[in-house]
Amino acid sequence: MRFIEIKESSVGSGSKNSQPAYLKAINQLLKQNSQFPMGATGAYMFTPTAGQQIQSMEDALAGKGQDQNGKEVDQIIVKHIFKSPQIKGIGAGKADDDDTINFNAGEVAEGIHATAAFVRLITRPSKRIELANLYPIIKRLDNGKTLILKAKEASGAIADEFRVTVSLKQETWNAFKQLNIIAPYKKIATIAQNIIDDANEESGKYADMYEKNGKFDSVSVIGDGVSGETETKTDINFDNETERKYKGYSIKAGSTRQIHQVGGGSVKLPAEGRFDVINKELFGVHGRVQLINIEDSKKEFVNLWNSGKAFEAYRHAYTQAVEEINKELTTDKAENSFIKKLIMALKYWMRRDEEEVVLKQFTGTKNGTYILDVRKLDEYQDEGLNLVAKMAGTSEPTLRIHDVTTNKMFVEIRAKGEEKANGSVYFRNIVNKGPLFSALTNIKKSDK
Repeated sequence: MRFIEIKESSVGSGSKNSQPAYLKAINQLLKQNSQFPMGATGAYMFTPTAGQQIQSMEDALAGKGQDQNGKEVDQIIVKHIFKSPQIKGIGAGKADDDDTINFNAGEVAEGIHATAAFVRLITRPSKRIELANLYPIIKRLDNGKTLILKAKEASGAIADEFRVTVSLKQETWNAFKQLNIIAPYKKIATIAQNIIDDANEESGKYADMYEKNGKFDSVSVIGDGVSGETETKTDINFDNETERKYKGYSIKAGSTRQIHQVGGGSVKLPAEGRFDVINKELFGVHGRVQLINIEDSKKEFVNLWNSGKAFEAYRHAYTQAVEEINKELTTDKAENSFIKKLIMALKYWMRRDEEEVVLKQFTGTKNGTYILDVRKLDEYQDEGLNLVAKMAGTSEPTLRIHDVTTNKMFVEIRAKGEEKANGSVYFRNIVNKGPLFSALTNIKKSDK
């Protein structure tokens, strides 16, 4: 039957007065290459071909995806697009359409990643998935509870068992459960597509194997966005109980370079204790290895801090750190020793004590997804790196370790100060990866 009833959930169901605003919103989203939710609840997704604009609710949009009934199509009629909060928000003239539903994209990404891996694993016969394939599973998920599904192998009677558990902060969970609505938001749309591509490439390797290996596989995918970073660096666990093989992923979304941070202590902490945090927790790597010792700068740090010169105090400590690092780099033997300590530090900062953990970063850009394994740095412990430390010309005290040959930054440590309403200053010591670090640890194109 060609006639389809228009429900209140579609943009075509509004009054004639509201339709011009919806048309304007849709054209704005078309310029952003956004996807459009379809159906009574926005459960389906359609991706228009780039470069289109519309003039009426009866216009057709070419592309690929599902229509309002969930059918795979290559075009839709504009009036059937789901009237999402984003479309309504733009139509109402809201400047920041991404704030229609507030959420942290990086935290939501953890839930999307776990669900995408699970969906790719249970899809039989094994094939590529799309974002819309996640929506039925997300509807069945409860925060912190496990969903178990079975999938038969390609031949024989064996049915593999797959489990998924997603645990998120309540606000994040609320946004994640509305993925079909927030998916077109520009701050999550490209990241979500990165995750789908990753699921098809990385999880797809396991899915193909499990489908055809002729033995029972029991696999758990656990997305944990609740446990504190002090306990673990793992956001996603991938555990095959049959073979007792474990893979952990730390998830980053967007362009963030941060891999670790060390708090500066409470605002009431005396200057002496604050300095000890820098020397023993940051450069002492929480007792794992002492990269350098800047004890000689303690007296001046305390004097500056107690004189109300907080940023000058941190700059003094960091400048001393640069000097001490460069002392360690004066001979080949000393440099090799320092690099080994630095690699030990980076391993702890990136993965704590969990050896199997790698970092997945969904950039939301043309660069796609990075998969970084800090163990790759072991190849450079004895040769291949020629380092130097420098203070950066930034307002916040920042030391950077560069490769002398390429001048590419390897790692950066930055003292980030925030002034409170009472006039006190709270500091965090941020450890950031540099371009050279990412290049040396990227395993995305490897067979590992």
